[in-house]
Amino acid sequence: MRYLLFLFIGFLVAEVATLVTTVYLHRSSTHKGIEFHPAVEFIFQFILWLTTGINRKEWVAVHLCHHAHTDEEGDPHSPILLGFWAVQFGNVFLYKKATKDPKVMWYARDFKLSWAEKNIFKSHFWGLVFGIFLACYLFGFWGGLLVSLSHTIWYLGLNSLVNAYCHVRGYKNHPQAHGYNSHWVAWLTGGEGFHNDHHFKPGNPKLSERSVEFDLGWGLILFLSKLGLAS
Repeated sequence: MRYLLFLFIGFLVAEVATLVTTVYLHRSSTHKGIEFHPAVEFIFQFILWLTTGINRKEWVAVHLCHHAHTDEEGDPHSPILLGFWAVQFGNVFLYKKATKDPKVMWYARDFKLSWAEKNIFKSHFWGLVFGIFLACYLFGFWGGLLVSLSHTIWYLGLNSLVNAYCHVRGYKNHPQAHGYNSHWVAWLTGGEGFHNDHHFKPGNPKLSERSVEFDLGWGLILFLSKLGLAS
């Protein structure tokens, strides 16, 4: 029973990392739809450093390239071109491969990392190592490893769903736009499942349009804006 709890905690950690990914990496850093207070940005950067090892500039470049060449030659992770399972299971490797391509990194040519990212969160490897050590300290050696493994599987799987499933299955509010909407993917990814809405209007920080579409990321943005921490 205790090991099931550790697996569930790993899922919760993945959900937190996914929420930060959608509101900070995606809606703010990439599409400039929202601006956060520097203190909130620092917290988001710390969470990403501990849980994902993502370089924000690389993530921005790959995603902007995806928008520039959606489901056509040049798209770094299109299931239409590469196949559903290749993207669902290999999404992280496709991202790393894309970051080695100067034509992809060109899309983030003017992007600047923060002082904290250059000086405190510089080593993404050591961020992940510190995150695993922290989990082991909190939950014991085997519990910490199980939490970390569960988080890794969930986080990679959930993010892959957006790039894979939401480009081949679901419904469309905008038939002329790429991608599909999926309620269940949106529930698991903080709103990212409303991919068709996003491709129709990439700069909109709210990904949902209908009253029945639940966008948790937008809820967090509204909460922070009421506190004066987002605009």
